[in-house]
Amino acid sequence: MSNSPLLLGPTIAATRPLAAQVGGHAGIETTEDNSLLIKPALPREIEFYQRIAAAGDHDELSKLRNWTPKFLGVLKLEGQLKDSNAVGDGNMEIVPVHGNIVSEDKDIASRFFLSGPAQRLVLENAAYGFVKPCILDVKLGTVLYDEDAPPEKQARMIKVAHNTTSGETGVRFTGFQVYGNDSSEPILTPKSYGRSIKKEQLPDVIEMFFPVSSAPYPIPPNFTETSDSDVSKPQSGLPAILLHCILTTLQADLEELKATIANIEMRMVGGSILIVYEGDWERAWKMLSMPSGTATIEEEEDDDDEVEVEIDENGQLVLESIPDEAIEEEEEHQALLCSLSLIDFAHTRLIDGAGPDEGVLKGIQTMIDLLRQRKDKIAAMLPTCDA
Repeated sequence: MSNSPLLLGPTIAATRPLAAQVGGHAGIETTEDNSLLIKPALPREIEFYQRIAAAGDHDELSKLRNWTPKFLGVLKLEGQLKDSNAVGDGNMEIVPVHGNIVSEDKDIASRFFLSGPAQRLVLENAAYGFVKPCILDVKLGTVLYDEDAPPEKQARMIKVAHNTTSGETGVRFTGFQVYGNDSSEPILTPKSYGRSIKKEQLPDVIEMFFPVSSAPYPIPPNFTETSDSDVSKPQSGLPAILLHCILTTLQADLEELKATIANIEMRMVGGSILIVYEGDWERAWKMLSMPSGTATIEEEEDDDDEVEVEIDENGQLVLESIPDEAIEEEEEHQALLCSLSLIDFAHTRLIDGAGPDEGVLKGIQTMIDLLRQRKDKIAAMLPTCDA
């Protein structure tokens, strides 16, 4: 890694606070196009990202590159900039991950404007490319204090773990946002809710974050969902077919992440899983793959817009076709159906001989079980085919 930073000019375009932040500490900024995050970071977190970036292919740590946000480098501010049009008494520098930064990264870096002396991580935004990003931040681990924390803080965090779901399950929901297909604004649930619930309520949170809609696709004109009392309510959630695919993908990702972390000797305090999925119906349909299969389920009416599905012997859903209206010819940049990332390493240590973090592994297994339960419940809503 080069020690020579890229010095930037004193006139830097403005960034803005991250609008879709559902957990973590305040102060995270994003570029105007939302593609990158600029996060204030402690030296230990910076070092952890640097070690992941530098890890060789035979190092188990290198496998975390599949699960952490893309790391572009470290942003530093020297001097003071009073506003985005200031000229003269300050310089911004970004220390690249590897030897130098290509021209497109220079263009990105030249748009940053930040105040204060702290170093910042420059990371890819996991929610970039989603039209309506539904986002869940899940704090992992049963131990919530760093080994060098003052005794009073250790005692306080032991009590927090005992009084929340962290101590027993290894997870605590720190906040989430979910979009309804009828609204351009998400419904936010604050981290105070996650602190207040008990273990038995965790499935309820997963149901809240993965709501299922009874509306068909495409949506007929003037369609409204109704409750048992036939009172109209705003449309919420994705169709069961889409949610089943999302949950299947995320469950597999969690199982792979667990296998990766089981081979890394570290202690991760305050780390999180960040789950993002597409809440926009048309974009979500478009992102689905269309594998070929044999047996299919079709609607009785011969309709060009019907969705054909197959439930295999393991209860997994296989899509046969999706409505033509949901597929656009042009390709969208970084468009995904869902993603899973491991984030927040301010209190993460690599410790030779310590073995894996069992509390974190416990939390990941809890999430695997919760998503499997939700997937099985949604699978029961899907049509089945005769053998």
